Amino acid sequence: MSWPGKFFKFKYVCEQTWRYEAKSVNRYRAKMKKIFFLFFTLMILSLTGFAQFPHCLMPGYVFGVIDDDTLLNTRKVLLNSGIKKIYAYQTSSESLKTHDSKTTVLNESGNVESITACFSKNKDNKEPWCVSSTFLYDDRGRIREIKFRDRNGYEITQTILDHISEKEYKLISISKIQNNQWDTLSTDHRFFNTKGQMIKLTRLIKGRSPETSLYYYNADGLLDSVQYENPHLPTIVYKRRKKGKKKIIEAQIQNSKFKWVFNQSGQCTSNEVTTIFPQNSNYTGTLKSESNYYYYPDGTLLKVSLKRSDKVKATMHYTYSK
Repeated sequence: MSWPGKFFKFKYVCEQTWRYEAKSVNRYRAKMKKIFFLFFTLMILSLTGFAQFPHCLMPGYVFGVIDDDTLLNTRKVLLNSGIKKIYAYQTSSESLKTHDSKTTVLNESGNVESITACFSKNKDNKEPWCVSSTFLYDDRGRIREIKFRDRNGYEITQTILDHISEKEYKLISISKIQNNQWDTLSTDHRFFNTKGQMIKLTRLIKGRSPETSLYYYNADGLLDSVQYENPHLPTIVYKRRKKGKKKIIEAQIQNSKFKWVFNQSGQCTSNEVTTIFPQNSNYTGTLKSESNYYYYPDGTLLKVSLKRSDKVKATMHYTYSK
């Protein structure tokens, strides 16, 4: 598969932001658990190929989503360029309430070894602070465990992968609760066809009924649609068209309309999202955002720019070590 076929193996579009404001030590620890649950959810919805993680179907927000850029900085590109470490820093982190910088360390196989995200001091935190995740692999190079640590180095969440067979695995998410006891938050049961494409996902989240989604592909092996067994959830259909030398993909996902543009090299150059918030939500009206992606000649990310209709603007810059 040439162009964006590599982006079409999995379903979920990344969450757009995660927020943090701590006002005391006790409130800090409670909020940190919420943040890590989201951080951890974002990570565990992903896990193969670099794009190494299957949580994102398509390139997305990048700002505040720790691993969203792995669909842009692919494992193949990083290996070809001999990259060992990625350093990313952004402007406007305060207005977006996200991390200021992150450092990603890769192993000899080009797989993620660790990710550290750092935040600057503010009115609630007198000192800068960081959170981190560590990735462990089996002898076949498959992720078997992810460990997440808070600013003090305490391990508070884990993701464990149980590779049942070549066509099936379970992804188990656990977190420390009161008295330092571990508790299972969610379990994903994923099924694949002989081409390695995910065809079924059953997700069990604590306190909720199981949710099952089915995945269908076109003749070119690209994801065509996602259908839910829950009749209240609409089917997601991915529409493709060409415009000159560009290839465009569009999808309507609940209240949001997505549009991705790819160049001849298969690189995503832009992503537009238009969300119409329902009347019973915390927001009103329509929010539009546009992300543009720029690359170095070797294919690695140079920067990502963000512009939103609420006048928020930001840029994520990337540098590399070999």
